[in-house]
Amino acid sequence: MNKLLRVTVARAFCAAVAILLPGCGGPPSTTFVAAPPGPANLGLATGLSTPPPEAVVFDLKYRAQTGAADDIGYSSFYGYGGADEETKTNPFLQDVRKKASSLHYVCNYALTGRKWAAVEYHGRQASALYFDLNADGKLSENERILPTRKAAQGVEFITPDFVQPMEGGGQTLCRVLLQVSFYPGSSEPNCMWSPAALLEGAATLNGRPARLLLYASSPGSGFDQYGRSSYSLLLGDQPKPVPGGYVPREMLSSLIASGGQFYNLTLQGRYSNGLPARVLLAKDTSPTGALAVKLVGSNALQATLSSLDLRGAVDKTLFLRIGALKEKVTLPEGDYVVDSGAIAYGASNRQDWDVSFSQGPVATVKAGQVTELALGQPTLRVRAIDERERYTSNPAELATFKQGTRIYFEPRILGRGKEVFGRFRQSTAARGDIMQRS
Repeated sequence: MNKLLRVTVARAFCAAVAILLPGCGGPPSTTFVAAPPGPANLGLATGLSTPPPEAVVFDLKYRAQTGAADDIGYSSFYGYGGADEETKTNPFLQDVRKKASSLHYVCNYALTGRKWAAVEYHGRQASALYFDLNADGKLSENERILPTRKAAQGVEFITPDFVQPMEGGGQTLCRVLLQVSFYPGSSEPNCMWSPAALLEGAATLNGRPARLLLYASSPGSGFDQYGRSSYSLLLGDQPKPVPGGYVPREMLSSLIASGGQFYNLTLQGRYSNGLPARVLLAKDTSPTGALAVKLVGSNALQATLSSLDLRGAVDKTLFLRIGALKEKVTLPEGDYVVDSGAIAYGASNRQDWDVSFSQGPVATVKAGQVTELALGQPTLRVRAIDERERYTSNPAELATFKQGTRIYFEPRILGRGKEVFGRFRQSTAARGDIMQRS
């Protein structure tokens, strides 16, 4: 038998017994199945009233990802670590193990009654997601979910809808996406969660068609949580969302800005599945003042405020993001906390460095007046705290401690307005110039 014939026979034999002998043939093909659509009719909503005549009404519809080309994705993913010991006793996973092997367990603390799921995979291909849709701790026939679409390094699974209990009471309809990736050098899948549905409404705002999108803050959370959920307001001449692209969004707030005008945003009504029914936008008629932020320093560095995040000091539903601030910004009168921001700076107009800051001061904006706020002039300060409080949101600084207490000395860089500076970073362009000159 010549060499060519031996190779041909070997290939034919390998193809014939590929299902029996590992290593023969290529990897099994992946079957992709679209996720079911969300409900077209949400039923009757309660808590509705006649809107004011000047209000713009967005009646909300549920828009779920299914794997279609027009899906609007979140472009944000969440990973959760879990205790391996729990996987041994979790009743849902115990049921899954009776039906499948070669499993990777995935945790999501946010999903009440569905904390654990499992991915079935063979080699470097994920073939199924086991997800406890009804949270009964048992594996049902519809809880083995096939891949929905291909991802860059693997596949994505999109679950059908389920009702998620909310922290503090209530519930919400939602669905989630699990991206399963196989990175070079790793035989284990990497799994990340994302929300897979949003709310959408259409109306006419100042004579222009407008679309309002509401996003959940994380997988399994609600769409109507001020300060946590997000929104996009797309006006008539703005491009429609590009499949796979990112839609700019802001934190959901009771006061929003669009086209140089402030609007009061109100959520009204609720469906039986917990979803909000409508959003009302009405022009804010409050008197306005101005906020001017001055950046101060002790050297010749040029600095500009590239972004500024404000929240209400009294109104806890108010969150505003201001872009690059040249001189001053007009705001409705009220008290605002400088929550966070970013500063670009450098020895020339190039401003090759940037630094973030948080926990800024309170600014009171008065009608017809300019409120000046000084930030910058950073200084290093070290404070002593109880080591057990190190990772809490606002640990208390202490001068005396009980004997035996573990003390953590925390270095902080504080600014003129008691703002806390974070990471100092050189811009990518500046780093590239340095590399080219070296």
